[in-house]
Amino acid sequence: MQLGRQLTTEQKEAIQGVFFKENIFFNCVQDINNEWYLFLSEDDILNIGEYDYLLDIPLTEYLPKTEEPI
Repeated sequence: MQLGRQLTTEQKEAIQGVFFKENIFFNCVQDINNEWYLFLSEDDILNIGEYDYLLDIPLTEYLPKTEEPI
């Protein structure tokens, strides 16, 4: 089971592609239900700076999209 922070569309739009450290940026992904999720490493958490409010979002189960055959 993979856990991530489930975001609203507005939260995703506010942070997608934004750099929070010189060479680290937010990259949100959609789950099987088209909900947006954010995954942060331990290093990300230590360097998140002004975006620390994102740490208040509880971790919930992430269900990845299945790959469609080509």
